[in-house]
Amino acid sequence: MDLSLATSYDASPEEVFAMITDITFQEQVFERLQARSYDVVVGDDGDDLAVQFHWQTQLSDVPVVARRFVGNTLELEQSKLWHRAGIDGARLADVDGAVTGVPVKLSGTTRIIPEGRGTTQAFDLHVTASVPVVGARLEQLVAEAVRLRLEKKFEVAWSWLSGSL
Repeated sequence: MDLSLATSYDASPEEVFAMITDITFQEQVFERLQARSYDVVVGDDGDDLAVQFHWQTQLSDVPVVARRFVGNTLELEQSKLWHRAGIDGARLADVDGAVTGVPVKLSGTTRIIPEGRGTTQAFDLHVTASVPVVGARLEQLVAEAVRLRLEKKFEVAWSWLSGSL
């Protein structure tokens, strides 16, 4: 299942990158999401910057029919490996992720793209589940959890950049 989302910010690519790689910012996203638990790690990986997340959804976020396969909550791991900025400040990150205990994977990219006086961040992700019969339903469940997190991230980012957070 494919998932594509994008948003624009009234900020430079450098400001957007600094924000999304800030641990406090990411913690605010998980607080807004009301994640049951979460962990954020940011660190250098050679010339690149790695951002890793581990979070657990609320019980109410998992439909009863899916609990047989994933348990009462979804426990997700995701990593972004941000590469060096281009001359214009544009950046690309490889995104990988998985659901703990279930053969569901997430892969794709996210980009920071300068546009005029602002910046767009775009995500192009793909969720795959290798579970017979219910794989498509699990893909949808995971894609929805990731989409919800990204939408909350966009909300927090707009507040963060406007200085109201």
